[in-house]
Amino acid sequence: MPSGERALAMPLRLDWTQLTQLAVHLAHMSAALLVKVGSKGPVVLGVSGLSADQQAAAVALCSAVAANKELHGRLLDTAAYPAWAALALENLPHCLVLPLPPSGQQNTTWLALFDPVSRSSNEMAEFLPGLQALIAHAGHLQDLALQQQRSAYLTQGREESLGKALHESESRLNLTEHTAGVGTWSVDTTFWQVQHSDEYGSILGLQSGESVKDLANMVRRYKPELRTLIQQRLDRCAQSGEAFDEELQVLVPGTDAKWVRTVGHAVRNAEGQILRIQGAVQDITAQKQAQQETMRLAMRLTTTLASIKEAFVTLDRQCCFTYLNQESERLLQRTTAELLGLEVWQGFNIDLAQRMREQLGHALKTNRQVELEDFFPHIGKWLEVRAYPFTEGLAVYFRDVTERRRSQEHQMLLETSVARLNDIVAIAEAGSGLDGEPHIVFVNDAFEKKTGYKREEVLGKSPRILLEPDPAKFKLLEMAKGLQQTRQARTELKVFRKTGTPFWVELEVVSVQANADEVTHWVAVGRDITHRKGAEEMIRHLAFYDPLTDLPNRQLLLDRLQKALSQSVRTGQHGALMFIDLDNFKILNDTLGHHVGDQLLQQVAQRLKNSVRKTDTVARLGGDEFVVMVDDLSSNADAAASKSRALSEKVLTVLREPFQIAGHQHFATPSIGVTTFSGNQSDVSELLKQADLAMYQAKALGRNTLCYFAPDMLATVTANAAIGIALREGLREKQFVVHYQPQVNLQGLVTGVEALVRWNHPEEGLVMPAAFIPVAEDTGLILPLGMWVLETACKQLVAWANSAETASLSIAVNVSAYQFRHPNFVDMVMSAIRRTGVRPQRLKLELTESLLADRMEITIQKMGMLKDLGVTLSLDDFGVGYSSLSCLKRLPLDQLKIDKDFVADVLTDPNDAAISRAIIALAQSLSLQVVAEGVETREQRDFLASQGCDQFQGYLFAPALPLEALEALLSKPLTDMVVAG
Repeated sequence: MPSGERALAMPLRLDWTQLTQLAVHLAHMSAALLVKVGSKGPVVLGVSGLSADQQAAAVALCSAVAANKELHGRLLDTAAYPAWAALALENLPHCLVLPLPPSGQQNTTWLALFDPVSRSSNEMAEFLPGLQALIAHAGHLQDLALQQQRSAYLTQGREESLGKALHESESRLNLTEHTAGVGTWSVDTTFWQVQHSDEYGSILGLQSGESVKDLANMVRRYKPELRTLIQQRLDRCAQSGEAFDEELQVLVPGTDAKWVRTVGHAVRNAEGQILRIQGAVQDITAQKQAQQETMRLAMRLTTTLASIKEAFVTLDRQCCFTYLNQESERLLQRTTAELLGLEVWQGFNIDLAQRMREQLGHALKTNRQVELEDFFPHIGKWLEVRAYPFTEGLAVYFRDVTERRRSQEHQMLLETSVARLNDIVAIAEAGSGLDGEPHIVFVNDAFEKKTGYKREEVLGKSPRILLEPDPAKFKLLEMAKGLQQTRQARTELKVFRKTGTPFWVELEVVSVQANADEVTHWVAVGRDITHRKGAEEMIRHLAFYDPLTDLPNRQLLLDRLQKALSQSVRTGQHGALMFIDLDNFKILNDTLGHHVGDQLLQQVAQRLKNSVRKTDTVARLGGDEFVVMVDDLSSNADAAASKSRALSEKVLTVLREPFQIAGHQHFATPSIGVTTFSGNQSDVSELLKQADLAMYQAKALGRNTLCYFAPDMLATVTANAAIGIALREGLREKQFVVHYQPQVNLQGLVTGVEALVRWNHPEEGLVMPAAFIPVAEDTGLILPLGMWVLETACKQLVAWANSAETASLSIAVNVSAYQFRHPNFVDMVMSAIRRTGVRPQRLKLELTESLLADRMEITIQKMGMLKDLGVTLSLDDFGVGYSSLSCLKRLPLDQLKIDKDFVADVLTDPNDAAISRAIIALAQSLSLQVVAEGVETREQRDFLASQGCDQFQGYLFAPALPLEALEALLSKPLTDMVVAG
């Protein structure tokens, strides 16, 4: 029979309750209501999930919402609308209203669904198209039913037309099922034959033309473990009419098992007999997967909520507890069982409850989070409350801030007291941003007073604001790192006021730690130590700088030299050391005064600083001695030596320029010793000694020059040191002897002798004076040696006084300048004369001409005292030193000695001959005797005699002889004297 004929043969009966049930399942909502509004008022066609008491309110609410077309198809929270709040179902406030297509009688039918919770737009998009397709099909079936009722009197032609309409309706039904994802099936209870829609076959994965023929085949489509269950449901429905609604898995060829919702109910005839089981299957695989994902999310959410360390609760829209975690139970001191369903403020005092009600109600009304902090007397704590609205109500966090409140009170007391301290106090929060630096959160009054900054200018800023541009900021950062290990640190820093002027503070910083690993704040206390630092700097300056010239002193020079050597090891750079001594500086001090000498030293210091680089060191060791240290000359030794020579010559030239002192020009020449160094020389004292030796060599070369250190200088010094040691040993062991060289007159008679010391060295043999007298003068041994020679000569004079042949002889003893300038020299001579009993007139002291260079008045005074003793005074080596007529006429001399250098060339060099004649003429004019030393030929003696020379001394007559040889010579007739071989 064609489908149209089957439809005409079987009157249409619409099961509206089944429609509402199907709508509830499709939308996953709690209840549904189908209402038809006619001329006599609304009529409930079908209902699912609503009690009889709820139906009246639901009908009224549906009518109210349906009147506003803009609200059709929207899920509304009716409790939030003041006009509908009274009609809203108590536990089902969310309502969705969908109109069925209007029938020909203009009657209006509405489908309304109800649920306790809202839905997101994504959830709405999942089920809304299926619902709309369902109600469109229901509306069309409603029209067909009306048409069937009217067609009882129609002709067969009309029946065919109706059959065609039913066929079209069947097509639309298939389309509706496909759109909603629902397939229908039917099983007769007589033959258990199955009929199903195309969508049913599509859901079960049937091929085109394939169908499920019987009940057994239908049951086999389910998973094996579910077949018994579905068979039981079908049997009970067929026997007792028990409807069923199960979510089961079916086997689909080529894919995994698919979840389907299987719904079935019995269809009875007019007598109540069960004719067939009619049902539907809906593909709910996506929903099941979503449910499983939701379950997983719910589990994770539950785990997350349980792991929240803060007290966390959820409240419904009436602010009643719906969830509490363990921390909230501990904090609120009540269990979940005691609090679930209670208003959050229950048990609070009236004022606190009112504040909570207002704040939480405001959050729900405005859908905005709120925060409050209040004291909860029933638990004795201050709590911070943060409430966040969501669809079902509020998520609320409780935090115990009692300690923080106490800390704030303590901090307020602390701020009040600290603000009055005289010391600077600043508190900084430990750095947590990208810069990692602390930020100031508190300063006291003393901070404002000392730094000039107002509180608002520094709060939130880094403490580096006080350290710019001084590099002390890096010191502060190092101190901050140190505080990560130790909780306290102390340092001294230069900080800057707002005006830019610096001052020193003694800073003590203590870290405040929340736990063993986390530093939260730093507390810094600073004391102004500017005056103390000034005093320390002055003391340090005095310790390391020369007070007259403000140049580094010896100590600072040695430190810098040691650093330069260490750096040279790393870099391979060479450096140089210049030792500078001013020539004849002592004369300037003695003649013009020390204040003039000080001015000269200051100007010399300034010229030296201007002659070198700023990185070089100019130091004053003391007196008129300066040292210049230059480093980083070059990594090449030759290039470094060339640069040091150029710099030394520059310094020499600069210091030769005249100085303006006290309105007068003064010329001061330097003697400069230079040595180079590199990292392989680590003894700074050795370097200074080398430069010093080179300087003395420059003086020996005639001053006003420079000399470079050479290893042989050190060898000479070492040798002289050895000689000095041997000299002491020789004096102690009496290794010295005196030889005597005769002095004769024009007639060849011996009038006296010159005592000349010799060193009878146990290893070297007889050593001449030139080899050890300079060392004796440098070491001061000339004093005991000279006194020994003087006393030996005096004793010999006493011995000769007892013999007629020698009683008239005199002995000349050489006196060095060092010996003569000794303060007790005159007393030592008087003591020798007194001890030996010698006649002073026979004692002749030969003084060097260098005594006339300085301290002229003292020299004249001492010579006068010796003259008063009766001692004869002779000026030795006349003509090679500093003598002048003005000096010579003031000296109480008895004799002049012509230096042997003039005598040696007197016959061959006109200049020497002229000088000799001048000396003799000068002596005669001053009534002084003249002795020519170094006479080796008769021609020399004759020339000098012709010029008026009185006495002669030299190899022509005899060399210096031991005492025994001299006495043997004296025993011969004097006229027979000849030149010794």
